[in-house]
Amino acid sequence: MFSQRQAAVNRARLPTPEIADFASPWLGIGGCSTDAISEAQRSNGETTRTRCTAGIVASYWITYRNLTDRDAAHARYRIQAMSTPGLAAGVTAPTQQQIAAGRRVQYIEYAYRIPSGDRAGHVVAAIWWSDPTKPLAGVFTCYWNDLASSWTPLRDLWTQADTAPGQR
Repeated sequence: MFSQRQAAVNRARLPTPEIADFASPWLGIGGCSTDAISEAQRSNGETTRTRCTAGIVASYWITYRNLTDRDAAHARYRIQAMSTPGLAAGVTAPTQQQIAAGRRVQYIEYAYRIPSGDRAGHVVAAIWWSDPTKPLAGVFTCYWNDLASSWTPLRDLWTQADTAPGQR
């Protein structure tokens, strides 16, 4: 099956087995590049950031140096989520979600406006989630207009964790 082959290819492109296990429910869609994001492009505390694409959605699989750095990212995205209703209507409040095999994750929806460049002024919608016990996180991002100004497509992709073959 295509999705199983794609998952195997993508799994090999993630830098550690731990982040590959975390990302596994979503690896059967789209394609991933090796960890080619430069250190300058990573946020504080990130040790790896691997980019994958699934159509109009980009996903990032992130490892942090430690839980403190991951918690700092969590706090940053929680703050960013507070200004999201004015940018992307229908956003849900940060929460914990239960996914495959009863695992719980920290879940945040947020949006931001591109400050400069060709897409200056465009809004990006994102879902960030992390394992509360490990320095790992995933992010889905997409331009709000490409989502037809709806969170549903990103949420549908995120729910792959509950329906993908070969879950954790």
